[in-house]
Amino acid sequence: MNDKERIIIKKLNKIGVDTRYISLYNNKIYINNLKFSKFSRNKEEKFHKEYPEIEVIRSKIFQKICIKASRTIKNQVKPRDKIYISDDLVPGNVLLHVLLEPYQRKYGITITSKKDNDTINANPKYLDKFASEYINLMISGNKITNHYEENTIYPLMHVSYQWIIDWINSTDIQHTQPQQENDTATDILNFLEKHIPNVNESIKQSVTYLDDNTIE
Repeated sequence: MNDKERIIIKKLNKIGVDTRYISLYNNKIYINNLKFSKFSRNKEEKFHKEYPEIEVIRSKIFQKICIKASRTIKNQVKPRDKIYISDDLVPGNVLLHVLLEPYQRKYGITITSKKDNDTINANPKYLDKFASEYINLMISGNKITNHYEENTIYPLMHVSYQWIIDWINSTDIQHTQPQQENDTATDILNFLEKHIPNVNESIKQSVTYLDDNTIE
């Protein structure tokens, strides 16, 4: 966080905004949780008297993502962690930069684009990727289980690909266009989704439960 951003955050705190629930990114404010942020229209008017150029974005899809991801982040991120996020323009990594920004205030974490021995990697792997991985393990006759990299967090593990794309396309943030995946696992999941609501989340929860409760 640079000096200008610190001054903006200080101003928001002064007018009664809880900055643990907003993300300041690329000179825009993204509200993570409207209720908890206490960022009313009246406070927005006060803020814009001093910073008229900074847009305040109340995106319902972004708030849904933040609420879903927060349940994962609170179990994976510790106070004062140093988190590495790639600077590439893949939608998942762009989202991670915005999503984790307020945790600099919540937990005192540091976000960096340089890896070293002290950093923890933030992996942009999302829910659909996990589900596809499980299906591929099943097809190949291998044990269906989670494979997590060491020293790595997965904030988007319960966030769907469609939510990520819907959000990134609603912004003016520069990003690369993702390539559609066409393989057997994706075809199977697309078929199941037509008959079983939230099938990816159900599969993820089932695999996690089995991992946690299976006796070797």
